Amino acid sequence: MNERLWSQLPEDLVDRILAWLPVASFLRLRTVCKKWSTIMYSPSFLEVCSQVPTQGPYFMKISNCEYSRLLSSYNPVLCKWHDIPISFLPPHAGFPVASAGGLLCLINKFHGYVDDFCSLFVCNPLTKSWRELPPMPCKQRPILVSMVAERRPFSYKVIVAGLLTTEVFDSTTCSWRRVGSLPRGEEVSGNIAFSNGNLYCLTPRWYNCALLAYNLQQEVWVKVKTGRLPGYCQFRNLVGCKGCIVIVGKSVRHHVLSVCIWLLDQKTMKWKEVGRMPQRMSDHFLCRPSESFYCTAHGDLIFLTRDNCDMGLLFNLSHKTWIWVSDCPNLEGLAFEPRLDAIA
Repeated sequence: MNERLWSQLPEDLVDRILAWLPVASFLRLRTVCKKWSTIMYSPSFLEVCSQVPTQGPYFMKISNCEYSRLLSSYNPVLCKWHDIPISFLPPHAGFPVASAGGLLCLINKFHGYVDDFCSLFVCNPLTKSWRELPPMPCKQRPILVSMVAERRPFSYKVIVAGLLTTEVFDSTTCSWRRVGSLPRGEEVSGNIAFSNGNLYCLTPRWYNCALLAYNLQQEVWVKVKTGRLPGYCQFRNLVGCKGCIVIVGKSVRHHVLSVCIWLLDQKTMKWKEVGRMPQRMSDHFLCRPSESFYCTAHGDLIFLTRDNCDMGLLFNLSHKTWIWVSDCPNLEGLAFEPRLDAIA
């Protein structure tokens, strides 16, 4: 470790080395010197970061974050929880409702007043860059909020839908526009997933529940005809996993209640069971007096938790394995990809 040799490394080579560091390691490294503390704001360093693949998801706990101003985030690679502060945001920025490409979208605090309008914020919690989006043309409290992002050149869209209309914010034009209407008689819910350029959504009805799809390129909604939706209707969770549409829900087999994973076969448009929680895990996960549970997914990982349970679960779709995650009660959250090059 010749000090003279290492001190003479070209800056572009140093940038490439640092850009490949895990996010947690990079944030610790910033305390070494002033130069490395400010490197995340260097255009040349951020350009290198944009060429580095995403290191994997963090699963964010959003419960009570608007009071603590901290996002508790689980890293499945390190099997560790990290606290990410969001105190740099204005006080009326509430809690995250969507994420994409290293950015979070947050909605303002809502007190239930008739004239309480909706504001949306987009931020990168690592670099602390943020912006408040312009007001939506249609004054509505959105039921569905989602994001998509493009890497090179970096841009993002925020899709919101409610009872009245669907609107899209485009960061390249910094403006909103109204897009296609929902199929007649249908409503959206916040139960959504992305796959192959489409945003999928379950309708909120307990009976005769349907699957809707919004095509991001054509900007139209359609009703998707599939086989009978699996699981109990009031306990279905829709997630996108490895480009597939997946339902996570409760199911009974041989009079035994468990949690199952079903994947939509795009050729037959029928649902296929691809995972069932081991019974011993399921008994512990479902034994508490709470009906609902929460799911979020990224890549081939699905994160499950529920109220009044002190443990969460990770399901790996590729390996068909289940593992416990400790210290995550009441996790209603998002999958977040930390990236330094994402610009709000």
